[in-house]
Amino acid sequence: MPVGSVAFITSRAGAEQPEIFHQCGQGLLAERLQLLMAEREFDVAIAGSRSPALHVLAESMIGLAPDEVIELRLNTGMTSDSYRQIGRCLEALRDQGVLLICLDQKDTGAGEITHHQPHDASIRNLIQQWEHEQLWLQAMSRSNLVGRRKTPVRDTPVADPTLCVLNTAFSLGGLKAPQRVFGFSLNEGRQSLAGYGWMQ
Repeated sequence: MPVGSVAFITSRAGAEQPEIFHQCGQGLLAERLQLLMAEREFDVAIAGSRSPALHVLAESMIGLAPDEVIELRLNTGMTSDSYRQIGRCLEALRDQGVLLICLDQKDTGAGEITHHQPHDASIRNLIQQWEHEQLWLQAMSRSNLVGRRKTPVRDTPVADPTLCVLNTAFSLGGLKAPQRVFGFSLNEGRQSLAGYGWMQ
């Protein structure tokens, strides 16, 4: 299916609720996402973007100017289950040919790498743990043991923006571990893009 529009999913600490930023286009995609999230009781406002960076990134990734680019900026402080519910909202857009990119933006100083990379074992182990937990929940839902084991971690507020984005991507990936790891340089200014890919 050809890609006509792109939606970036990012996260920032400090916001009180998710926000949709309209990057370019007529705004129909932003309104569609707002309605989808309202159906799951997420109150999301739409605002204009002050930075063309994501529009430029989207164009460089798909090789042509997209019809519309939006950014769904997640707030921290919700539960992991809430972020996974947002992932389910986004599934409808993916089925309509919208390219969904969960983007965790990191700034590092010269010669300094302090953030987790996609090949980092700790991140991969965390995703595998989530997958095993999901398989356990599915198994228990088919037995009379459902409800006997508590999962308090899923009810704990998520404070790390990286984990907010990762939970959303995990939901979009069918609650399974990713099948691909990718990485490439964006420009000569030492900016790069690396991440996980889920095959559909």
